Amino acid sequence: MGKIENGINGGFTGTVGAVTGYYLNGKWVIRSKRKKSITNKTGSADQKASRSRFTMMQTFLSPMVGFIRIGFNLESKKRMMTAHNVAKSYNMLNAQNIAGEIDYASIRLSFGNASGAEGVQLEQDDAGVYFSWIDNSNGNNTRKYDQVMLMAYDVDNKTAVFETGGARRFKERDTLALPSFYKGRTFHTWIAFIADDRMEISMSSYCGSFVF
Repeated sequence: MGKIENGINGGFTGTVGAVTGYYLNGKWVIRSKRKKSITNKTGSADQKASRSRFTMMQTFLSPMVGFIRIGFNLESKKRMMTAHNVAKSYNMLNAQNIAGEIDYASIRLSFGNASGAEGVQLEQDDAGVYFSWIDNSNGNNTRKYDQVMLMAYDVDNKTAVFETGGARRFKERDTLALPSFYKGRTFHTWIAFIADDRMEISMSSYCGSFVF
């Protein structure tokens, strides 16, 4: 509804039909009412692609949220964001192409400066998957007692099995048990190390894939 100012010969404020009136810089102004853009409502091609990439990464990371809350905890405090949002932002930028496809080898599930895993090998049997690595603590007693973090991600069913406080670095081996209903499924795997006091963590390392 519009309101007439100063009588019939004056200007008006508000909207009447397809026009809007208002007072600007000492003058009465009338302009056509803006139409809502269908493009803005539905999204441009680039906006749709961006939303699709966002959804794909969100779906990928969701079953790993318990791991990520620990893996990106220190970095999230620096950036004053949630760990999940930091992980999503990092991986969309570094491990996802324009089509939204995920490069598993480039995925990071933890972020930090502690020594990462070296010489990782995988073995498997009916009980699960065995991770082995080289103790690279090099006499550093703090690094020697870091705990291993292990992740196995079921690609087809988008589920995850993980450990966030496993064997010490110097033990050079740990197991991730997999229930029998996972038989025949393909997994991607990652490993990281976290300090005993949770104040330091390594970047995660991709360990390859296997069929259980």
